[in-house]
Amino acid sequence: MHYQHVVLECDSLYICTVQLATGAFHWAIILTDDKARAIRHHWYQVAGKPYAETYGSQVITPATRTGNSAVLGYYKLAGYVPCPDFVEVCRNVFTSHATVDQNRARGMTCRTWILHVLKGLYIRGSFPKRKQTPTEFIDAVEAQIKTRSTQADNTFLSLFYQSLSHQYLPPVISL
Repeated sequence: MHYQHVVLECDSLYICTVQLATGAFHWAIILTDDKARAIRHHWYQVAGKPYAETYGSQVITPATRTGNSAVLGYYKLAGYVPCPDFVEVCRNVFTSHATVDQNRARGMTCRTWILHVLKGLYIRGSFPKRKQTPTEFIDAVEAQIKTRSTQADNTFLSLFYQSLSHQYLPPVISL
């Protein structure tokens, strides 16, 4: 596997999407600090617990791939102002059920978790320069990331089928 480091800006919030086998994407929030150290915050499956999924965070090195999957983009949300309650917002979005199927039946996915977190941050003033309603903001972010991630997935797959996937670089753009 060929991995390449991706440089992210300091003190920023990114939404990162990663390729899944199903044609969908795993969504995560990447926060960077004043030294560009990146921490991934996401809703993910866990094993051996009385619940199927949970919120978690890890320090990461942003790269072109994670595991065997291509990163489809790092989408910076311009104008983000850090929220002192960020982790609390993340922890309180969902309470997992016993199975993934039960969570999906209730609309609980990594994407909807992100959208709920963004709404909580928006309401707490983390995007003061944005003039949309919270719903307009969330809808616009979701639509842009879905479109751009689909385009990036198509680009990666085209390169993959030509045995050129090592040339793929995920977009790092500001929304």
